[in-house]
Amino acid sequence: MAAGDGNRPIVIDGLFCTDEPVLVWQDGEHDRWAARAAALDHGREQPDWPKAVTSASRLSDLAPAQISWLIAKGPDGPARALIADPPMLRHRQRIDLGRVAVARFELDALPFALSEAGESADPLGLLVLPFRAPDAAVLVAGWLRHLGSARLWARLWLGRHPEAAARALIPAAAGRPGRARQNAGDALRFLTAAGHGPIIRKTAEGYGQGALAVVTDLLGPDTADMPADGPRPAGEQLQLVPPMPPARPQPVRKAKAPQWLHPERLPELRRADGGVMPVDEAAAVAGALMRSRLADPPEPPPGDPDRPGGLPLIVESSAATQPLVAPLDEQARQLLAGVDRRSLAEFGRALLDEWLADGMPVPEVPVLLAQAHVGDDTTMEQLGPLVRSWPAKSRYARAADGFAVLATVGSDVSLRHLLAIEANMSGGSTNDRALDYLAQAAARRGLSVTQLADRLAITHGLDRGVTVDYGTRSFPVVVDEHLTAHVTGPDGRVLARPPKPGVKDTAPGAYQWFLQFKKDLRATAAAQTARLERDMHRHRLRPARDLPGVLLPHPILGPIARRLLWGEYDTANRLVRALRVAEDGSLADVHDTTVTVDGGTPLGIVHPAELGDELAGWAQIIADYEILQPFPQVDRPAVALTAEQRAATGLPGFGPVPPDAIETLLRGRWQGNGYENPDSRHTQLRHTLPGGLTLLVELHPGVPTSTYLTPATDQRITEIWADHTWSDHWQSVRRTPMGVCDPAALSELLVELYALGR
Repeated sequence: MAAGDGNRPIVIDGLFCTDEPVLVWQDGEHDRWAARAAALDHGREQPDWPKAVTSASRLSDLAPAQISWLIAKGPDGPARALIADPPMLRHRQRIDLGRVAVARFELDALPFALSEAGESADPLGLLVLPFRAPDAAVLVAGWLRHLGSARLWARLWLGRHPEAAARALIPAAAGRPGRARQNAGDALRFLTAAGHGPIIRKTAEGYGQGALAVVTDLLGPDTADMPADGPRPAGEQLQLVPPMPPARPQPVRKAKAPQWLHPERLPELRRADGGVMPVDEAAAVAGALMRSRLADPPEPPPGDPDRPGGLPLIVESSAATQPLVAPLDEQARQLLAGVDRRSLAEFGRALLDEWLADGMPVPEVPVLLAQAHVGDDTTMEQLGPLVRSWPAKSRYARAADGFAVLATVGSDVSLRHLLAIEANMSGGSTNDRALDYLAQAAARRGLSVTQLADRLAITHGLDRGVTVDYGTRSFPVVVDEHLTAHVTGPDGRVLARPPKPGVKDTAPGAYQWFLQFKKDLRATAAAQTARLERDMHRHRLRPARDLPGVLLPHPILGPIARRLLWGEYDTANRLVRALRVAEDGSLADVHDTTVTVDGGTPLGIVHPAELGDELAGWAQIIADYEILQPFPQVDRPAVALTAEQRAATGLPGFGPVPPDAIETLLRGRWQGNGYENPDSRHTQLRHTLPGGLTLLVELHPGVPTSTYLTPATDQRITEIWADHTWSDHWQSVRRTPMGVCDPAALSELLVELYALGR
């Protein structure tokens, strides 16, 4: 036993939990989990599967469909052998596979459940809920400060097995400082807040007076006075998720500070009332900034592990609400209040530069977070491009910290950079985090991300008037409807560019400025056009009042918006009617009749696949008014399903298709998905659709999964169908009508596919 000394924590060596694992089911839970076997479609069972699984040298080499079948209803011996040495599964229905495995094999499935939950805590942490085991306690304790559903599974497990949790976690909470001790302390504080303090104290007494001293130090001396536990009504476990109590301050082992953190190496700090701060006060400011941190994780949304339909509500950490930078403590705020803001921003940038030059060491990440407290627009202009570059350098955690800084500052400059970062990402968890930070920053202004992007679109000064000024003469800049900049000559004629400066002109550099201005304006117009095209694909809507109030008056967005076809949408994002912006700024329908739309009505940019029989009429109107659209809209290649096709659960295929055309799709955003895959061939392609759906393409005979394999022959697409994204798409019976697919997204993919057969 090592006693605490001053600020040093109490450490007790040699404590172990020797509890044997047991399985504790709630009422009806086993049957609900076992019933998920019906959702594990594995396609057509092959006669040789029983022989394959009994003779396989390595069960992990089985095809994914065989593993699904084996866990659900295959021979008992091979199935138990599989989950005893869990493979890395290649399934999307892993939550169903896991629940079926636990229901079928119970305690034998504990290694499988721990492996699955440890590898993907948010979607699979649910699997450990029935297991009352020390290993499960240690695992879930590390989830309490996650952002996604893992935190919910941890809270439910702890509330379900409080006494077992206390026995398993007190040894770690009394162990040497580190992650295990911190996690155990988090879990014990959570249990205390949930009313299990007496259980924890009684359990600690069983480990000895040293363990009791650790618990008292960790939870406070009033633990014994907390209400005793009593029976809870059935179903209350879903409400038993109190907020995570703040951690008690823990002693921090001080590491040697880098040389660049010493104030004498940094710019001078000036007082707000004048004069230079002495080095010791500057050191205090640096120390205050080094206490910068992210806020505690936001509370997760409520979830239900047994929702109707069988799928639990799962929130991945990247899609959960992300933490902003926490406010500084009161002492730090008072200290910074006495510093000149401009001087403080320069000081912060110097710290940031030194941290970057030192390779961005993790212990000094507070230097980055501190920019949320001291940074100005100059700082944000420097930080924005850096943060944008970090994901490409695999600095994902630092990029997320940078997003937090930009969103916390929330200035126009910082949010323009965050908008540019999100717009140029190709998807994935880092993009999800950037989008969430944008949504939080927009919500603080009472806006959606789309509305924020509209209001922060740069104008290049065109809203105030721009002039090419040579000193002795000037030329007003005018922009046409296609956002090409010109100048107006002395005689009123519009010129492509101003005359070259003469010897009497005192500011000849204005000529080159205008050429750069044209280039910058062209780039901005292209970026905003691309953004509005993405809005069309993603059904991003804005209230109707924003069209005349924000977009049309904007010198760059206005000329783009006037040449697009807009749509009024209902609450389910279905098109009610299409509208165009008339010459006087009013809205007109397909009959060219002026219509009035309520200011709160959602408006979006229409995709031609939504127009149905009105498409030809709108194309004629656009042609009659000689409107040159900024991107293909009414003349965009589109596939609109007939009523019969919308009711069908699949579309017929076609062929032949050259194999290199399929391989081109696979190099893009389509993914291969083999059925049996005995010959290492992709016999199925998939692409995500909005609304939790996936578009599937069945191939015959299939293309190789590797370029090192024998080249494929001509292919035939035998069927196109849709399925839920969570499914493994092996079922032979189709259930999803094609009409439930988003028409715009489906059209884009079908156009891409049908082009293969030409």
